[in-house]
Amino acid sequence: MKMWRQHACPKRQLLERYVAGDCSDQECQQVEKHLTWCDGCRQLVSAERRAAAGQVESTRANTMGLPNNEIPDECPTRTVSQATATPYPQPELAPSPQSLIEGYQIIEELPRGGQAVVYKAVHTATKTKAAIKVLLPTLLASERARYYFEREAELIATLDHPNIVGIRDSGIIHGQYYFVMQYVEGQPLNRYVRLHNMSFRQRLVLFNKICSAVSYAHQQGIIHRDLKFANILVDERGEPHILDFGLAKAVGLSERAESKAVVTMTGQWSGSLSTMSPEQAAGKPNLIDVRTDVYSLGVILYHMLTDQYPYDISGSTLEVLQNVQKAEPIRPRQIIRKFDSDVEAILLTALDKDPAQRYQSVADLQSDIDNWLQGRPIRVRSVSTLYLLRKVISRHRYTSTVAALLLLVILGFAYVSFDLYVRAEKAKQDTEIVAQQWQVEAVRTLNIARQVAFRSFLQAWGQGRNEGAIPVLGFLSKGSKEEKAAKFLLNPNSLAEKEDNFRRSFSDKDIWFADLVIGEIHLKNGNRKEAQQAYQRSYEAIQQLSQANQPFIDRLLVDWVVNRLRELASADEPEQSDVILQNEPR
Repeated sequence: MKMWRQHACPKRQLLERYVAGDCSDQECQQVEKHLTWCDGCRQLVSAERRAAAGQVESTRANTMGLPNNEIPDECPTRTVSQATATPYPQPELAPSPQSLIEGYQIIEELPRGGQAVVYKAVHTATKTKAAIKVLLPTLLASERARYYFEREAELIATLDHPNIVGIRDSGIIHGQYYFVMQYVEGQPLNRYVRLHNMSFRQRLVLFNKICSAVSYAHQQGIIHRDLKFANILVDERGEPHILDFGLAKAVGLSERAESKAVVTMTGQWSGSLSTMSPEQAAGKPNLIDVRTDVYSLGVILYHMLTDQYPYDISGSTLEVLQNVQKAEPIRPRQIIRKFDSDVEAILLTALDKDPAQRYQSVADLQSDIDNWLQGRPIRVRSVSTLYLLRKVISRHRYTSTVAALLLLVILGFAYVSFDLYVRAEKAKQDTEIVAQQWQVEAVRTLNIARQVAFRSFLQAWGQGRNEGAIPVLGFLSKGSKEEKAAKFLLNPNSLAEKEDNFRRSFSDKDIWFADLVIGEIHLKNGNRKEAQQAYQRSYEAIQQLSQANQPFIDRLLVDWVVNRLRELASADEPEQSDVILQNEPR
């Protein structure tokens, strides 16, 4: 990039790009350094900015009845009495930069308002940028203008919040009223949102920070009353900064004169048409409180999320004032079909025409925004339902229609409640059935494991391998019939000595099991006939239980008895093996 010496002025094209904001950071720094000492270039930049501002004013004038009917993002701040006069009078010449406070170097004049001019300056000691706001010379004779200029500085001085533009100094020098503010390198809120293509959630996160700053101001007793996109700048870090407290109202703070405690008289309005509240549009300053800022924030959030205002603001001033007071906001879902229902409820609550039905503070609004961001239920969800019902009833005032709607709501609630109850009961029954099935399956599995273990014990014991049978004893359930049988078989006493006590330890339904065990002893001792008789008694007892429909779960042991009978019968009388077991229980 081509560099210039301190005595050489930059080209006009570069200055034009600087005014348009198209310079690189290095070019911007070089231009601003040059402007601190070059009056000619500084005046040229100021002229370029005034020319750009003149184009904006021309566009605004067109919206008041000239051929070009394009709607601006925001209407100006003024009173009805001003509206009936020339809409945008040309401001008087600003004071010369040389007459400003010492210690600051003026870089350029920023776009001015109707009552003051703002300069971009550099503090010579710290090399930090600042904004110097100076009351226009033509307003110095107005006690009211001087009072509110000083009052704005006093109000800002009471605020110390990272998202509110702070004040550094104020005073009067050479008859000029001024105060020095923090300079914010940023863009108006609506332009920042549009250029950065922010997601739905990112916009709510940014809005939540704005609510935090406004809520802080309310806690200090200050109502802004002119919240709009142009008064909220967003820096390159994505941090919002609220400025311009010129129309702010102090609550609970001392005023120099009671007559000056309210900015506008009854019947006048003050603020921006696009974001003002119904009570402002009605010219009722006595109704203005923190809920006025709640409404303005609701309009701002509505536009941030839908890219349009909640009602038409394209008509004449009186038409817009009527819409602000009476036109119901368009439901966001009519604009964006899949608009979040909770956020819609938040917006409709903030935009209620009746202050009593709105959020009662910005802190309440911020709380619900934070609830949504954190995935928690919002507090106005139920209020939103009542809100919609109230709007429907207000359009249908006949008693029969209202009664029908109430009945419909009651029936709908009853149906939903009954349906939820039925579903809950069915889910409970299904859970109990599943639990029972699992319990039965668990018992069945344990029985199978127990029978398998006992059969393994019988095989090892029958082959004379007690060292293999004894470890299996540990897998048998304590106190079960299988454990009793295993201990009985391992007892070295003779069968005659221990048989009677063993049989008496079983109930009638388990006598078949005792005969099975006795049969195993006879078989091991080589008494095949006695073994066959014992197995036959066991088999007949099993048949009797089956015919009596007794639940039978020891199927593996029944198969053991059947197999033993077949083995013995096939060895002695092969032709009778099938006859003996022809009535085998199933």
